Amino acid sequence: MIKYCKMYLANWKTFSGRSRRSEFWWPMLAIVIISTVLNIVTVILSFIPVVGTILGYVGMLFNLAIIVPTLAVGARRMHDIGRGFGWYFVPIYNLILALQDSEPGENRFGANPKENANA
Repeated sequence: MIKYCKMYLANWKTFSGRSRRSEFWWPMLAIVIISTVLNIVTVILSFIPVVGTILGYVGMLFNLAIIVPTLAVGARRMHDIGRGFGWYFVPIYNLILALQDSEPGENRFGANPKENANA
């Protein structure tokens, strides 16, 4: 998980190329865990006005910080299955697409990262 989260952060502005399912889903799981913990702690400590406000801002900054990297990995994930980035914005269907296996061989977006990792 840590390896893929590092890749997620290292490629935060790379919208070209392809990303495997693991490069997409492990960071998404980490984001859900971090967001859930932040939300729970914020709710628990919200009775302390200053602390609740600060934690609210921390959560908001976290969400702002992950927008571009999440869009970038989403674009690369759509490219990996042979789709354009626009499919990432189609609700529910984008999740179905993100679950699909890599398109075999090279496609118009580049070489298959799964085949490159196995070589």
